[in-house]
Amino acid sequence: MLDSYILTYAVLLLSFGRMGDVFGRKKLFIVGMAIFTAASGLCAASYWIGETLGVSGVAVLIAARVLQGFGGAFMMPQTLSLITVAFPPEKRGAALGIWGGVVALGAVVGPIVGGLIVTDYAWEWVFLINLPIGVASILATIAIVPESTDPQASSKLDWGGLLLSGFGIFAVVFAMIEGNSFGWTDPRILGLIVVGLTLLMVFVWWERRVPDPMMKIELFAQRNFWVGNLISLTVAFGMLGIFFPMTLFLQGALGFSPIRAGLTMTPMSLMIMVAAPIAGRLSDRIGARWILITGLTLMTTGVLLIVSRISPDTDWQRLLPALLVTGAGMGLTFAPMTAAVMQAVPPRIAGSASGILNTMRNVGQVLGIAVLGSLLQARIGVHAAERLTSAPMDPNVKDRVVELARDSRLDQIPEVLAPQELAQLPPNLRDLMTQAFVDSLQNTFLIGAAACGVALAVSFLIRNPARRPAPSRSREREAVAAAAD
Repeated sequence: MLDSYILTYAVLLLSFGRMGDVFGRKKLFIVGMAIFTAASGLCAASYWIGETLGVSGVAVLIAARVLQGFGGAFMMPQTLSLITVAFPPEKRGAALGIWGGVVALGAVVGPIVGGLIVTDYAWEWVFLINLPIGVASILATIAIVPESTDPQASSKLDWGGLLLSGFGIFAVVFAMIEGNSFGWTDPRILGLIVVGLTLLMVFVWWERRVPDPMMKIELFAQRNFWVGNLISLTVAFGMLGIFFPMTLFLQGALGFSPIRAGLTMTPMSLMIMVAAPIAGRLSDRIGARWILITGLTLMTTGVLLIVSRISPDTDWQRLLPALLVTGAGMGLTFAPMTAAVMQAVPPRIAGSASGILNTMRNVGQVLGIAVLGSLLQARIGVHAAERLTSAPMDPNVKDRVVELARDSRLDQIPEVLAPQELAQLPPNLRDLMTQAFVDSLQNTFLIGAAACGVALAVSFLIRNPARRPAPSRSREREAVAAAAD
């Protein structure tokens, strides 16, 4: 149910970004929002639909989630391209900063509202809440947002590029998602990775030879573009690979409720919401380079602080300073990074550029969750076995406990083990397994911090664009008058 959305979204981002340039960014955003909203309604009604059609409700829900991913892939690339086209370069950083702040607001509200819903109401309301938001967004977009396209774009779609990139990204992302289940050395996983990378190399070859390619290869000739995309991939790997294990830690190891876990992480999102607009405005004035370097420095420091403050006795007060530093770093990173990537992109191909950036970020997220999640699982097994070394237990019982700990299923021990096996467990088993989780989480977060450190080193390659003087009030009035004529 989770992966069906992620997989669909990741596969289609690159293609749909360029389609916005060709067919209209506003139009595709509205279509995507309509699909996403309708799919949310189908998700909420999935069990009723399943009973009516005589099929599994879970199967209907997964199909509806695929449709949600389809709509999300239509929408997301258009957001950045619409901002790039609507705002002049000297104001674009501020606009992107506000965009980042609104995204952070969603990150604050989402876990809290989601926690309230699943605690007191039926799960269907998680999806139904999207319906009024989607309708309001569509109406506002129709009324406010101007349409834009690439005037030089051909009406012919690059089907070869679409299929090569889609199947290539699908193979790689699917392998990352299923690597934990099948095993990273499984021939199916290795085969998918090889096939996916081969298809993506053929895709690049194809795009160099098509008259109107889906992905504009010339964008990578701009230093800020490829450096910014590399930073986006690396930061997404480090940070998203941390969020998911932190949720497991707060709820699984410490026993926090969903609402309490969401509130614990809220200060970080609030700092992003505050810092992102400020960073966007500053990037318009002094350029993105040093703001980005400062943000990545704070982010790396914040993750290391989180590592130092994770323990079996961790509470929100202990995590608060580290979360504030990390949130400030993220807020100072995302808007300047996006501004640096999009700064020199011609507005006519902004959709293609936005699709590439969003694809890199999404692949980084999937890689982070898969790789760091796999590392966390492996380390939990190692540390759990170490903690039980001195316990007088049957080896088979010990192995089963370690396996349950590795899968974060300690609460299922009374259901899985027989009474005579339960009698062998040490009385402080919960404390031992919590400490094993803490040790494993620290190992995992250090890799996330290292990824942020790599992004910091790469950020020194960013170039500040030549400063553009802000237009005077008289020039702005003249421009408005000329447009009215």
